[in-house]
Amino acid sequence: GGSTLSVFALGVQYARDLARVCVTTTLSAATCGLTTVICTYLMTHVWDVAAVGNGVLAGLVAITAGCVVVDPWASMVIGFIASFVYMGTSKLMLKLKVDDPLDAFAVHGACGFWAVFAVGIFARPEYSYNLAGSHGFVYPGDKPDLIGVQIVTLILELLWVTITSCILFGSLKYAGILRVPAEIEEMGMDVSKHGGDAYQLDTNTVQVKPVSSGP
Repeated sequence: GGSTLSVFALGVQYARDLARVCVTTTLSAATCGLTTVICTYLMTHVWDVAAVGNGVLAGLVAITAGCVVVDPWASMVIGFIASFVYMGTSKLMLKLKVDDPLDAFAVHGACGFWAVFAVGIFARPEYSYNLAGSHGFVYPGDKPDLIGVQIVTLILELLWVTITSCILFGSLKYAGILRVPAEIEEMGMDVSKHGGDAYQLDTNTVQVKPVSSGP
């Protein structure tokens, strides 16, 4: 809602839009967070706090592109699908052995991709904010062709990110500063750069002996 910047500007009232943004953002985040933690529990039998956090983040990312142009019900659908986009991409990164311990790509990359694509599906004609009148294809109307615009946008974004990333990370690799040495990586950057552990991983475990039920 903060990105609306103005509730009243040049005689145009944006209060309705601001309210819609707050509602759709909250519903998508909540739906994605709940779906992710429930699915994680069904697979691992553990109520994973990290699944809640990343699920909520994935829902927020997934609704960012369309928060002002979709209905509340659509934001819940977007958040629901975003949960599976996040979990599937996270598993894929592990399968491909990509070093992404925070699931940054799964949350921000994959769910951001879905966010842009979802606008072309769920953008309501009355909220589309474009002079051509294009809107999402789930609604009847004269120009349900916004999905084409979104696909072209995604292709351009992929090209931009690929080219700039290759230039940046290729230069860092060529200079030999893309990654830290293996021994420092194993030790942890907190120790090598800051002189101490960020997390205390050593815990004292208490062994409980079973109580005999016999005499």
